[in-house]
Amino acid sequence: MDILGIQTLQRVVSVILVIAGQVAIGTLVFAVGLFLANFAYSLIAASGNRQAKILGQTARIAIISLVAAMALQQMGVATSIVNLAFGLLLGSLAVAIAVAFGLGGREIAAEQVREWLDNWKRG
Repeated sequence: MDILGIQTLQRVVSVILVIAGQVAIGTLVFAVGLFLANFAYSLIAASGNRQAKILGQTARIAIISLVAAMALQQMGVATSIVNLAFGLLLGSLAVAIAVAFGLGGREIAAEQVREWLDNWKRG
């Protein structure tokens, strides 16, 4: 393209090469992530625990989700949407865990608050 001296064509080719590089690196990140996700699954499933396959599958899905977000961000595909979706996913998981913990420990928390109130009334 330099020999032809057409600057517009040079810019188009350079943009295409940059995009192709980003896609190639994103694909490589995703491939390595898939390998690690499958490795983590096989490692957890081989532990022989009763719930090992479920935990392994959960780990696999979590790793693939994280790697997919990383690969899309590396490719430059809707980075703000990927960041927002990943943040919302983590936030919703945190709220779900907090609600489950809160509902599960409701009696213990009530006993602790009663004890604090009794101590406060006694002076």
